[in-house]
Amino acid sequence: GGGGGGGRRRRRRRNDGGAVVGIGRSDFLRRAVASVAPASLLALSSSSLSGVGVGVEPANALTAPPVPGPGLGLGLVVPPAYARGLVQFPCRDGELGNSYHFLRAGQSLLEAEDVWSTNPLFLTNREAALSDLGIEQIERACQLLTSRSVNPTVLRYSLAASAVDSANVAGRELKLGRDRLVPEFNFMDPRALGLWDMLPLERTTEAIWAMDNDEGGIGGTGGRPPPNEDGTPNETLANQVVRLTNLLSVLETQYSGDTVLLIFPDGTGPALLSCLIAGVPLNRVHELEFAPGEVRTDVTPKSILDLLEAKKGGGGTDGANEEYLSKLERGREELKRLRSAGDDIVSVKDRNYERDLTEQEEERKAREREREERLRVEEERRAAVRAEVEANRRAEEERRAEAKRAAAAERRERERTVEAERRRAEAAGAV
Repeated sequence: GGGGGGGRRRRRRRNDGGAVVGIGRSDFLRRAVASVAPASLLALSSSSLSGVGVGVEPANALTAPPVPGPGLGLGLVVPPAYARGLVQFPCRDGELGNSYHFLRAGQSLLEAEDVWSTNPLFLTNREAALSDLGIEQIERACQLLTSRSVNPTVLRYSLAASAVDSANVAGRELKLGRDRLVPEFNFMDPRALGLWDMLPLERTTEAIWAMDNDEGGIGGTGGRPPPNEDGTPNETLANQVVRLTNLLSVLETQYSGDTVLLIFPDGTGPALLSCLIAGVPLNRVHELEFAPGEVRTDVTPKSILDLLEAKKGGGGTDGANEEYLSKLERGREELKRLRSAGDDIVSVKDRNYERDLTEQEEERKAREREREERLRVEEERRAAVRAEVEANRRAEEERRAEAKRAAAAERRERERTVEAERRRAEAAGAV
């Protein structure tokens, strides 16, 4: 009893070791598990908790027998919390919380000019915007998505100019609200090529493929392009893996049960993410390379492996695989040429800059020649005018002099006439 009513209080006492007594052992175990384990464990009977240990998953917490294991110093195994965080590759089918569809941006204006631009500082330049063909490619990709009943709840796109334009076209064609178009600031950036940035697209692509295939290794840590002094990073596939790992981890923690359409500015980014998801060695990434405007729906480990097998053609003798192998052979030759050139490589940007300087100099010289010609013509015109004015002046002076001479002659004639008349008059008077 106590002073505040007739309620009974259960007295607790301690034994010599300081342990609390007065509560049952099963109650103590139940309280210990409740502090760290899911509620499903608390449904276990007292007899179950009184065993040596508990090792259960949430799905079988009610039926699993006690299993010895570590934990809490009581032999308890706490089930995993299944919290989402950094995605671990490779993924298992059904492990991802969202469904994913990959789309490469359509052909850009630079790609139409056979220029490969990878410097992240210039990705947003409008010279890398979608070409007319690129717009058509995205429209066809959207038609394919519609035919397969793909209705994205989230459209995530790179800030590269071609990807921004592709997202705008896709949003219009798929009738998505602007709130469903979400920009990704750098995790979707393409791999930067260092000194080989702004080189001819077709030849350099084959060289990069050959380098990654022969030197990249399973983890993509080999095969690094030479550095550049203009600030363009020189990255391996592993550098791009870091960004893609963060990309998928963010998506998996930010969304749940969504249909996500990813728009990449390059073909290697989605192929590399596919390799990571399915556990494909990264030196085989270019076997899964995306073409401009290509879309792949319902990307899962199984669909990726099926596609890789289809591209191999089983025995590896189909046309697509032979084409890939021939690209590798050409790429090895181009790679030797690039490496032998060293720092003497002239990029398309520099070549265009030199060409522009030459054209500007030629235009300046042409303008100078035109100016000199105009000055010559003007000087000749002025000289002709001056000559004409001088001729007119001389003619006028001659006319005036002639007039004076005529007037003087006339005056002299009059004077002679007067003198003659005077003499006749004098002669007549004398007679």
